[in-house]
Amino acid sequence: MMFKKVSLLSIATGLIILGFITIFSQISHAVTASEWRAGNIINDALFIDANSMNVTQIQEFLNRMVGTGYYGRVAGQCDTNGLRISELGGGTRAQYGAAHSNPIPFTCLKDFYEVPKTVPGPGIPANNYGGKAIPTGAKSAAQLIWDAAQKYDISPKVLLIKLGTESAGPLTSDDWPFLNQYTYAMGAHCPDSGPGGSANCDTNYSGFSIQISEAAKMLRGYLDNMMESWWPYRKPYQTNSIYWNVVQSGCGASDVFIENRATAALYTYTPYQPNQAALNNMYGTGDGCSAYGNRNFWRTYNDWFGSTTSAATYSYSMISKNIYSDATYKTKISSAPTVEPNQVFYVKITIKNTGNQVWYSDNLRIGGANPENRGSVFATDDWISAGRPASMNEDYIKGGETATFTFAMKAPPYLGGYSESFVVLIEGDRWLNGVFTIPITVASPSPYYSVKTLSFNTYSDSVMTQKIDPSKITKYTGSKVYVKTAIKNTGNQIFPAGLTKLATSNPIDRDSAYSDATWLSTGRIVLAKEGKILPGGTGTFIFQLTAPSTPLARRNEQFGLLIEGQRWLSYNVGIISVQTNQRPPMLINSGQTIYMGDRLLSKDERYRLILQGDGNLVLYSPTKAIWASYTVGKGGKRLVMQGDGNLVLYDSKGKAVWDSLTAGKGPSRLVMQSDGNLVIYNKTSYTWASWTFGEK
Repeated sequence: MMFKKVSLLSIATGLIILGFITIFSQISHAVTASEWRAGNIINDALFIDANSMNVTQIQEFLNRMVGTGYYGRVAGQCDTNGLRISELGGGTRAQYGAAHSNPIPFTCLKDFYEVPKTVPGPGIPANNYGGKAIPTGAKSAAQLIWDAAQKYDISPKVLLIKLGTESAGPLTSDDWPFLNQYTYAMGAHCPDSGPGGSANCDTNYSGFSIQISEAAKMLRGYLDNMMESWWPYRKPYQTNSIYWNVVQSGCGASDVFIENRATAALYTYTPYQPNQAALNNMYGTGDGCSAYGNRNFWRTYNDWFGSTTSAATYSYSMISKNIYSDATYKTKISSAPTVEPNQVFYVKITIKNTGNQVWYSDNLRIGGANPENRGSVFATDDWISAGRPASMNEDYIKGGETATFTFAMKAPPYLGGYSESFVVLIEGDRWLNGVFTIPITVASPSPYYSVKTLSFNTYSDSVMTQKIDPSKITKYTGSKVYVKTAIKNTGNQIFPAGLTKLATSNPIDRDSAYSDATWLSTGRIVLAKEGKILPGGTGTFIFQLTAPSTPLARRNEQFGLLIEGQRWLSYNVGIISVQTNQRPPMLINSGQTIYMGDRLLSKDERYRLILQGDGNLVLYSPTKAIWASYTVGKGGKRLVMQGDGNLVLYDSKGKAVWDSLTAGKGPSRLVMQSDGNLVIYNKTSYTWASWTFGEK
């Protein structure tokens, strides 16, 4: 429970700011009820000016503030040891604190440090309250306020005002604060409805650092989301019903046209407005239906920092207007382009906010002009509407910053000259001065053909997961290579379906030794998967090559693209360098021999048995050795599938160094199977196996 500070919180809405006038009257004026505008408490630019104060300025502000509030006696001084008489009775402040579980020394906000609490959770972070040493990693209150302002792009002045109007005491000026005043300093996650006090607050958000951070985060969240259709709270640029008091039932409400986002955010954070009684007694209390949060924010900002509603200005200047041929906005073309009928091109506009108001992406747009809201014949399906090409790309832009707009335009099918005029507008609010124009000529182009290879990949497997280097392929007789290539039609003519083919080239029309039964012919390979290929479109060609039945020395297989009977489009879509070696046998029969360096190869080419130069007989999977005779250094030279059914590895002197122990099984054959198992079969069954099936 918060003791003395909560006991005053019921009257704080009228009194806690009273002492501030003395200190800050020289930089502002005492506001009156006639100056209050319920729909414009503060403008957006001031609300999100994160650089309005630096850390040093915030610290100097806190130094000046201590001792100026309701409890204060001497400006700039903290009653650390509680020597002064308590305003709440019970002797000195030290005696009052001791009686309410908060013994001296007191620590004022200007001297307070806390380890930042970055993740919600129970418990108050380590701090230096009560004369404790500053913990490792702790930051000053001024630094914590500045950090939150920078992270969420909220003015530190706004956070100081919220701290001065939400905290008991308030903390900004209290010269003998209790520790529990820091616990929910900003009222973040503390609903106004309910039994009151800290009982309403979410304990996961206890601690000064997370209270400051969450308050800034909540305000930023309000600003960023309030234009969404699902947003259930106060909305800017329209009329809202605002209560006089959310705690006292029966007090009613009145309609308020909210003029900007900052004001809507304040009404969302503190959902009530001051009634006339609260305004008539601007620095005191009103009647039973009076509420003070937003009044105190407005009044205190004026007292501390000056006007919250400097005259709003809306203007912009053109920085650049560029036209591109591609959606990546890299290939720039003329600012007065000549395009083909139905051609799509792309526009990027950069402008500078030369006013003092904040622009937001959800309502700052480019609109058709001459006349206003003119629908454009160049509109694409991506436009907001025929008269609205795009919204600003950035989430929000302050005065002096630059905004960008990017959008596509599609030429109509009719030839001629066009002048497309646009203007910047704030949707639902105002059109900004300054029309800009894009002159466009739509003309029939001269036909030309052009193609670009986007990719050319070769694979060892039919599902195309095992990529191989096309410049150094070695295959066995009868083996296959799988190819996938993609091209782009970079001309202005259609590549027709049924006629656009991938073909052999260098020389053209040659018969390939690697032609496959799936080819259209020995010199024509495959049609595009997509059929016709439009200008700017992509064509995909998927095919396979089959190595011939006899070995071939390394050679280049080159491929091009043509429209059959009309023209060659490219002589070099891709090249494969390939050599064909004799395929090793899959098995040896009774009486056959393999010698050092020879091998058996499974039908799918995944498994191989090799009699190595070190005399070891080794079975390999695609990735590793999975079986061996363990005869390294024993001189194994030849492996014989003997007529008696025994598989024997002999050295050069005819001595057996390994055998399968299957003598007497009769004529047999040794098979390298595609399941990875090496097996000896006789006429009726298997007689020996490596038991390596399924090894990878």
